[in-house]
Amino acid sequence: MHYKFEDILSMVGDQNKWQIVIFLYTWIEGFLIGFHHLSSSYLGASDGHWCNLDKLNTFNKTGWSLEQMKNYSLPLMETGDKYESCKMYDLSGINKLASNIDFETALKNRGNLDVIGCPGEDLSLRYQYDTSNGIDSIVYQWNLVCDDTWKLSTIQGSYMGGVFVGCMIWGWASDKFGRRLTMLVAAVIQVVSSILAAFAPNYIIFIFLRFLIAFSVSGVFECGFVLVTEICGPKYRTYFGILTQFPFGCGAALLPVIAYFIRQWQNLQLAISVPCVLLGIFYWTIPESPRWLMAEGRFDEAMAILKAGAKRNKKQLPSDDELMEMMKSISADEEDKEVVVEVELSTGQKIFKVFDEIFVLVKTPEMRKRTLNIFFSWLIVAMVYYGLSLNSKNLGGDRYVNGFLSGFVEVPAVVVIIPLLAKLGRVKCYSGTFIAGGICCCLVALVTVVTDKQSWAIALSVAIGIVGKFLISMTFAIAYLYTAELFPTKVRNLAVGLASTFARIGSISAPYIVDLLGSIHASIPVVIFGLCSFAAGITSLMLPETLNRKLPESIAEVERSGKRKNAPEQEEMNAVALPAETQAEGGE
Repeated sequence: MHYKFEDILSMVGDQNKWQIVIFLYTWIEGFLIGFHHLSSSYLGASDGHWCNLDKLNTFNKTGWSLEQMKNYSLPLMETGDKYESCKMYDLSGINKLASNIDFETALKNRGNLDVIGCPGEDLSLRYQYDTSNGIDSIVYQWNLVCDDTWKLSTIQGSYMGGVFVGCMIWGWASDKFGRRLTMLVAAVIQVVSSILAAFAPNYIIFIFLRFLIAFSVSGVFECGFVLVTEICGPKYRTYFGILTQFPFGCGAALLPVIAYFIRQWQNLQLAISVPCVLLGIFYWTIPESPRWLMAEGRFDEAMAILKAGAKRNKKQLPSDDELMEMMKSISADEEDKEVVVEVELSTGQKIFKVFDEIFVLVKTPEMRKRTLNIFFSWLIVAMVYYGLSLNSKNLGGDRYVNGFLSGFVEVPAVVVIIPLLAKLGRVKCYSGTFIAGGICCCLVALVTVVTDKQSWAIALSVAIGIVGKFLISMTFAIAYLYTAELFPTKVRNLAVGLASTFARIGSISAPYIVDLLGSIHASIPVVIFGLCSFAAGITSLMLPETLNRKLPESIAEVERSGKRKNAPEQEEMNAVALPAETQAEGGE
């Protein structure tokens, strides 16, 4: 008799208390990611700066207000409504002003002066900062302004670089050494690096620690996501896969609330880092994936975990001998299937054997189609998502309120997509939100082009932009779940990790599109986002439906499903709308 892992999982109880508890523990990292991903906006907050006027002897004891000193010393920007922040008039030829001189008289007698950069070799004395709102950020401490503004961008760039590297390393490590061990190692790195970042003595060490934080975050989150996906049935895969994104939105919304009350950057970094200690709970609560253990031939360990899960779910398993026979039968069947697609390695390929698992993703036709399509769509969804997020800064208003709303929009997006996924399936939702989000972007561009910044047009474009962000957030919520369902067990974590790597490429490109091309015309970035999103939606229609179907165990299984894609899937379950209280427990 031929068994599937789902047969054993249904005996354990594939959608029950054991799965729910493990899933909720992984939410800890979801909240922390919401903090760390967006923290640079508040760690590097600034209410403005200008050339240091207090160090000038020109004003002596005039008793002028700061505004009068600015008016006398700083040229206006081309817009005429703000002072230059990195330039001032050359006052070196002006003697000390008399203590009793009238401001209007001095201004009239000043004459035309050359404009120079802020003087002074010591950066700490070159600039003044607006601290009226109590902000003390890394910008103020390390003078990341004017010619050194790129250093502030590098802080977020180093973070995204850490995520980029982490996606590749942890995906491979998880498939090689197991989900649990990889999560624990990444958790330790995250706790240490995030707390140490609050005590960074200089800029270089700070960006290095930020890199490590991002690097470790990738390991904890992605390994936890794949583990949960591998221990639950099709029904809970939908819930868990989407709700994995829920704590991120909550964390992103909570961050500006914390930052509102804690405006000193070191204290803020500590406030979002100390909760990382909770990741230590994983040592006692997170088991290894029994799917992965079986794939590695570690049947005794897999049996122990399955028995513990069945006990938690109050289920009765067959005898140990019978259960062992089932697991070995499943493993033997999958090994036989893999022979079908086994590729003989040449001498040159053996040299790069360490990268062989990556090549597996594109060796065979169906795997290649899924891999290239998913990688492209992840690049686009991240580019559009972060691009629209960056555009929110142009709305003006309070940074803390805007940050809260920008994060909170993730929450309803996650909630709304669950019933839609159950009713329409993965393909229609994934493609549909891509296309609809792209249309919204193009509409924003259209409104921007045909109107002349009228108040009603601005309000309309903002409203459409929010809808677009909402839709793309839904797409992002689907991406993790759908990707995990498309790839076989042995390379599932690697596929999710590499897909997330392509997402980092997209997220890194977003600010360049917004800032550089947006300076040419405001409509260009949203047109690019719209067209790319539409293209990703069209190409994603080529992917297979995975709603209520078992996870593929082997590459051979993926290839067979591709050959019979027009025929009914033998393993396809009856689609059930979520939530389905009437569905029998363990039913698939």
